Amino acid sequence: MKRLFSFLLMLLGTAAATVAQKVEVKGDAILVDGAKYALIEQDGCGLMDVDCMYYLKSLDGKRLFVVKQQIFNDPAEVKASSPEGRVLYLQYLFTGSGTKAETSFPTTLHLRAIDVARKVVKAGLFANGTLNEQAAADFVTNNGNAFSERRQALNGR
Repeated sequence: MKRLFSFLLMLLGTAAATVAQKVEVKGDAILVDGAKYALIEQDGCGLMDVDCMYYLKSLDGKRLFVVKQQIFNDPAEVKASSPEGRVLYLQYLFTGSGTKAETSFPTTLHLRAIDVARKVVKAGLFANGTLNEQAAADFVTNNGNAFSERRQALNGR
């Protein structure tokens, strides 16, 4: 029984190690395990910039979608660290289909290319250097637009 348990632990550890991917951003390239995955172009996104967008492009340079930093104030989110109830989130706009999805903001001070790259790789949004249409559709369905819906509800009061 001990051998079986040890074997299963080793098998799970090996499976987890093979799934883990090293994601990097070098210049305008997103690399996964050292291989080019996609291209990324930054617009704004400095430490004090309010406007921040990242364009995600195929390996041949075609813009496929944009990731925008969005912000609004929500009274339900007021706390000592954020007296105005500031809510940050990321909005993904897929150029070809016009569909949108939203995710929570990374827990960093400002949006960085590596933060966007990790979310894109985790979702599998690219395959063979271009947009994975099925993964993009699943991403939109699974993430929805809860932040902008809340924002609209607050503005409609």
